[in-house]
Amino acid sequence: MHLLDLYSHASSSKVDKPFILTKYYPLVEDKYITLQPNSKYDSKCYNLWNDVISIIKDVLNDNNIKIVQLGSKGELPINYCIHTQGSTSLNQVAFIVQNSLLHVGVDSIAIHLASAFNKPIVGLYSNNFINCVRGYWSNPENEILLEPYRENNQKPSFSVTENP
Repeated sequence: MHLLDLYSHASSSKVDKPFILTKYYPLVEDKYITLQPNSKYDSKCYNLWNDVISIIKDVLNDNNIKIVQLGSKGELPINYCIHTQGSTSLNQVAFIVQNSLLHVGVDSIAIHLASAFNKPIVGLYSNNFINCVRGYWSNPENEILLEPYRENNQKPSFSVTENP
């Protein structure tokens, strides 16, 4: 069961598509994808984004598509990206995601914004079951959601930190 359905049931509230207030953020690029490589929780972070970007950058360049990195102040920049981390409000992030071609990233607020705006999503999930925390409003045909292989039907850790 998705966490939103659980909260809805517990509070006797109806789940509906959200109204999201967007606020303009000046980007020169018209064609871009968004990337949120980090989360405030260690267990949701993925360390090989520079490798991923180096693999796909030529295809994106051939199609004049840029990558806009989202995130918080102090997060390390990923190569070949337009860096907005720490310079945006949540409403500006919503504006950037709303105008993107695709969102790629870890389980974070940007995936839920992309879901609400019906954007294609490539999401990485680690410490939760995908079906419990995925973008609620997404069309499953527009999503690629990835999680680690777990032997013997092992459950996720549900922890904010993991070792390794």
